[in-house]
Amino acid sequence: MISVFVPCYNEEKRIEQNILSIYHALIKLNKQFELVIVDDGSTDKTTKIGKILDENYKHIKYQYYNDGPSRRENLGKAFRTAKGDVVVFMDLDLSVDLSYVPKLLKGIENGYDVVIGSRYKDVRAKRRFVRLVISTIYNKFMRFYLGSHIADHQCGFKAFKKDKLLVLLDEMGYDNQLIRGWFWDVELLIRAQRKNYKINEFPVAWKFGKQSSFDFIRELKMIPYVLKLRFRL
Repeated sequence: MISVFVPCYNEEKRIEQNILSIYHALIKLNKQFELVIVDDGSTDKTTKIGKILDENYKHIKYQYYNDGPSRRENLGKAFRTAKGDVVVFMDLDLSVDLSYVPKLLKGIENGYDVVIGSRYKDVRAKRRFVRLVISTIYNKFMRFYLGSHIADHQCGFKAFKKDKLLVLLDEMGYDNQLIRGWFWDVELLIRAQRKNYKINEFPVAWKFGKQSSFDFIRELKMIPYVLKLRFRL
């Protein structure tokens, strides 16, 4: 069984359309699945729409966390509820086309522990110049400072073997101070590499979403956390 998690925060304008797009793409796979909406403390109509989708579609589930927005921390909590032995998460904006879902799952079937889409394994990302520069520098620093071999840590299109993922989540814990921010993805993948998990990173075409939660100034608070992690691992 596949458990697909989609985090969201104040997405009333597109949650119904995009969740149903994911839902129908999963049906075409002819595999057992659950599609879990992880609401990171929305204050708009996202909550109401999410509950309606949960009530009207057998395989769609809605979870609400009132201690958000936390970027990825509540997503980590949600993963622990997965019924499937394969855990997938993707961003609601569908920046990565759903046609890549079969390839994501095929990697797990072929024996990989972690499979991730990458915007930088091939030149396929349509991004704003400033965001591209920040992201490129960020990923290069993580490879240099933490010894990562991954080209793109932040792409919101990943799959894991559930048992391996839970080990990583136990090690990471929940950041109650919410200073880890966007580094959550990196830490997860760094820890996976330290455990010698088999990781497959494949290129995906990527388009810029109409809305992004990234705030450069806000994320500066994670710098001390990042610098210290190297010596904690």
